Amino acid sequence: MSKSLQDQLLALGLANKKPKKVRPPSRRAPGKDNQRPGPGSLPKKGQGGGIQAAGGEVSLERAYALRKQEEKKQVDTARKLKQEEDRQRRQLNNEIRAIVSKHRLNDAKAEVPRHFMYRGRIRKINVTQDQLKALNAGEFGIAYLSGGYHLLAPEHVEAVRKLSKEHIPDLASGETEEENEFPIPDDLTW
Repeated sequence: MSKSLQDQLLALGLANKKPKKVRPPSRRAPGKDNQRPGPGSLPKKGQGGGIQAAGGEVSLERAYALRKQEEKKQVDTARKLKQEEDRQRRQLNNEIRAIVSKHRLNDAKAEVPRHFMYRGRIRKINVTQDQLKALNAGEFGIAYLSGGYHLLAPEHVEAVRKLSKEHIPDLASGETEEENEFPIPDDLTW
């Protein structure tokens, strides 16, 4: 007498006979055969064909792979550009070093400081009293190289200036272009 609840409901006519199993709808696109693909038909990594999602869109996995490749290309390009800039900078510094090492007029015993503006900061070079007079008269010039300031004759300063204007500080005046742009009126008293 231990009939299941389903058997009892069937006997009373309240339940249908065993229901048919309903299969979920196919995930494949309509018109394609419902056979499983073989092992040789799946795309392999690195083939470039990629797996596409429904509607012809690129799958998320493939999109991440493409983004990663693009980022790697950008990093490689930036690294190569930086290496080229460094190579050019080293070559320029070597050319300037060749001029400075032969024609440098700095004196090891010099104790008179000469201050000047360079790259927005006040810098200092020690010179002798005679060199200070000549430097202020424009008979000498200064060249910057690898953290040091070197006293040079005008023809050698011009040779360095032809290679790079950034390595030659302007000693002509203490005024900046901004001060000339907005002059102070003569009748203004402080």
